[in-house]
Amino acid sequence: MPGDYTMEWKEEDLHKFLDLTKQVYSRATELLAQEVWGHIGREAPTVHGRLAGSFHTEKMDEYNWRIFTNVHYALYVHEGTGVHGPAGRPIVPVNAQFLAFEWQGRTWFLKSVQGQKPNPYADRAISSAEGRTQEFVQRAISEMGAA
Repeated sequence: MPGDYTMEWKEEDLHKFLDLTKQVYSRATELLAQEVWGHIGREAPTVHGRLAGSFHTEKMDEYNWRIFTNVHYALYVHEGTGVHGPAGRPIVPVNAQFLAFEWQGRTWFLKSVQGQKPNPYADRAISSAEGRTQEFVQRAISEMGAA
């Protein structure tokens, strides 16, 4: 009947095909991780440059990569601190000269505080790289063909 097809695979050929598929997926994932790493360095704020230059990649297993930083304030920059006064203005004391709060084992006295607004630089880096996923798969296939 038209449209019905049967394909028979030798077990050895099937294993070769599956191994090649795994290699392509692994390489495409590596290329995507490198692309995200490059974008995150460009997207992160560069007031002092410490954050933008602090990201590293680590291969977790054959198909998973981790992009990380040891800069302690990276999450605060990305997510924001959530400390904002009305209409985004600084928070100021009402019945005293200073605001007092505990942070990192110290007592701080300030005339005002302004929170950090979110800067989702990692989200932008991932979005920028995702558009190239098909290209990375094709490149990995080409590399496997040349091997």
